[in-house]
Amino acid sequence: MQWRQRRGPAGIALALVLAAAALPLRAQDAGELEWQWRAEPVAGTHDVELVFTAPIRHGWIVYGSDFEAGDFGPRPARVAVHAGGEVLQPARSVGAHARSDRNFAGEYRYTYFADAATFRQRVRVEPGAREVSGVLNGQSCHEESGLCTLFRAPFAVALE
Repeated sequence: MQWRQRRGPAGIALALVLAAAALPLRAQDAGELEWQWRAEPVAGTHDVELVFTAPIRHGWIVYGSDFEAGDFGPRPARVAVHAGGEVLQPARSVGAHARSDRNFAGEYRYTYFADAATFRQRVRVEPGAREVSGVLNGQSCHEESGLCTLFRAPFAVALE
């Protein structure tokens, strides 16, 4: 009986208010990162260095790539190449900040970006390949709310 009473105009108004309150955070969803990428040749080799960059919305951070994932806590960024080349070493975080946190199981050290993120990944190019493609996977969090999202950014970089 109570449910039927709340489904009236007051119940609908409450539902609309709650939905509207969720919109600002959703609009800032870090999953909306706009990644750009390019390939830089490594002199004297058949390698390229893939460079991934993205601006980060105010209040959000993107976790770096140069720490180990634990059972709990942030997930480091990783690059997987599916065609055109072979990953030679882990991705590097360029200009990342370092932080330790006791909220995770014990002392946990990780790297992160605020404002903008840059990752560099060295790749051995397959003979005759015209592009390198794959995916950049990572995690971002809104510092104030604690909301965290995983991102998956497919890429295809043309080779010259």
